[in-house]
Amino acid sequence: MLTDRQEKLLNILIDRYIKTAEPVSSKSLVNSRFFNLSSATLRNEMNDLESRGYLTQLHTSGGRIPTDRAYRFYVDNLISSEDLDIYPNCQKRIDATLSGVGDDPREINKIMAQLLSDLSDNVVIAGIAEEEDFYKTGLAGLFELPEFREISKVFRLTSFFDEFDRVFDQIEKEFFGATQSADDSEDMNIFIGHENHHPAIKDETVMTARYNLPNRLIGSLTIIGPTRMDYRKNIGLVKYTTGRINKLIKGI
Repeated sequence: MLTDRQEKLLNILIDRYIKTAEPVSSKSLVNSRFFNLSSATLRNEMNDLESRGYLTQLHTSGGRIPTDRAYRFYVDNLISSEDLDIYPNCQKRIDATLSGVGDDPREINKIMAQLLSDLSDNVVIAGIAEEEDFYKTGLAGLFELPEFREISKVFRLTSFFDEFDRVFDQIEKEFFGATQSADDSEDMNIFIGHENHHPAIKDETVMTARYNLPNRLIGSLTIIGPTRMDYRKNIGLVKYTTGRINKLIKGI
């Protein structure tokens, strides 16, 4: 069990690392004025969080970065909170874009995938699960992030991207659950780092959701990004966008 101070420290550290992609030191936290504590006290708290598996250190003289366990703690708290409103600028763009969609399921998937990829800077794959027909976009933008400077990571993710259609049968139950009913279309699943069993994306985060499409089809949405992705923003994007599509489909 973490103390209130440790929870606050962990949340602030994760927010900072998501924003900067730089390891966070106790000195930088003191300078940020989030805490009225000494650098030594913060360092002790960070040492304790590291011993519990929430933080890790890339270099002995550097700051800390969150582990998969820390991100899981962070995401679970986000989902259970009521502070997940979509950013106003994103909401306006989604509303404007989706207001003109027709009743072609594939066109809806294409528009949604391009929209979410632009807003999240992550890979987005939108498809019709029953037909294994997918629209994929966003790979080039992902490779501009610091996490993907290693050629081996680029190769792994590119291979998974290219083979997604072929391996979907294998990963569908893991990522989306066993059911494909419209009743489950608004459920969201988030798999962080080692929680993914597919070796090609073992260092990434995968978000999945289902949504309704015309002709009683069920859409499947997959977002793939670094474990450092902006969870607050992306969860809001997925929930709002799939919710809007579900409402639009009811009116068709």
